[in-house]
Amino acid sequence: MIIFETKRHIEIDETFQGINLTEFHFKAEPNIDNDQIVNTFIGSSAFTYDSLLDSVKRQKEPCWYRAFNFDKIRITDFKKYSNEETTKFLIDLLNEPDWADDRIEFSNLLDKYFEIHAQLTSNDFYVISKDWFDVNDERLIELSWVYAYYFLIISIDRKSNLLTFTEWIYD
Repeated sequence: MIIFETKRHIEIDETFQGINLTEFHFKAEPNIDNDQIVNTFIGSSAFTYDSLLDSVKRQKEPCWYRAFNFDKIRITDFKKYSNEETTKFLIDLLNEPDWADDRIEFSNLLDKYFEIHAQLTSNDFYVISKDWFDVNDERLIELSWVYAYYFLIISIDRKSNLLTFTEWIYD
């Protein structure tokens, strides 16, 4: 059995872009690997509710806030990255040619994230991006096209039993 307890929640905004970061302390047997922990996490209320933005939690009606249909995504949809590969993924996004003035805002988000990310050097990272799927894929909600980018990064630190969930949004 794996148990998740919310440790801290941070929302970082840059105009229409943002990072929603939630840290969870988890309890798991030593023989359970990181893939199993993430797989359990993405099927839990810690993933589907506890990690929501505070403003979304306050809404009385369900909303389309997230680009993924969380009932449809699986661990196999994520790419498992090292610290270096995760950094490269983010830097590659920053270096995309399609940015306008909003590149500066993304760069500001990266700087803030890298302050946290620097502490996660030995972690496994699990990344999923809406851009990896066809717009009609069942794993995306119908309105996912409203996001310029939308991706998730989940990291696991076994030494401190900490799972860090970051949701990157630009709408």
